[in-house]
Amino acid sequence: MNEFFHEITAITKKEFKLNIRFKTAYLLNTFVSPVLSIIPLIIIYYGFLHYTDATDFGGINLSNYIAFLSFGIAAQAFFHTGTNVFAVRFREEKYWRTIEALFIAPINYISLIIGVGINVALKLLPLLLIFILIASAFTVPSITQVLFVIIILLLLLLFCLGIGLIYGALTLFSENFDPFFRYFFAMWVLLSCFAYPITIIPESFRTIILFNPVYHAVNFARELWINNFFDLGAFLYVLGFAIIMPVISVYIFKMAWKRMEVQGY
Repeated sequence: MNEFFHEITAITKKEFKLNIRFKTAYLLNTFVSPVLSIIPLIIIYYGFLHYTDATDFGGINLSNYIAFLSFGIAAQAFFHTGTNVFAVRFREEKYWRTIEALFIAPINYISLIIGVGINVALKLLPLLLIFILIASAFTVPSITQVLFVIIILLLLLLFCLGIGLIYGALTLFSENFDPFFRYFFAMWVLLSCFAYPITIIPESFRTIILFNPVYHAVNFARELWINNFFDLGAFLYVLGFAIIMPVISVYIFKMAWKRMEVQGY
């Protein structure tokens, strides 16, 4: 057990040092890009709700659209970072020709996920707090609401890290997988309702969305903040995927490592 925690600590320190090599880029990518992405959406929603006769848009109105968008964009940042972090890191290690040493080392791959996840969480939590402060300017939350919003997005991150490990592993061994995953993630974003309510989606697609744990994580945060509704079913659904996916991803990674060779040197 001590060795497990030692591995997590070592991986977290390594990832943090690698990330802050270029401090300006690190800060801009972490804070500026997500904040800039929400501004056009705020303008669009405000203009639609303020200058038209519409008083409600799928449950969104002038009193809650800021919170709705804040948690959607925050969740999208967690999703994007979690699903891409391993692909980016493995690609760097491959070009540095250190990838074999990374995986020959006798480490527990769950500790790799947790170590990288801690570093990503430390990177994203300040951004989440910014969005929480923005939402708090319009709706005063309780400590419980803030706490569970953070928890659900951390569970979302853990789930996405599992997906990201599969993406990173398969593209490491064959870069032909990369376009497939990119289009897959683009479709996944469309079915996660980060920037719009599910009610505007055709009913034939809503069933697919309701199986999507990313959607349930986003909707849980919004319902808790806006309506003070704790959706236990959604919370347990996301929790289950957050536990299962890292285990599945480690199994797939080990199978790929045994049967495939790193390509693209």
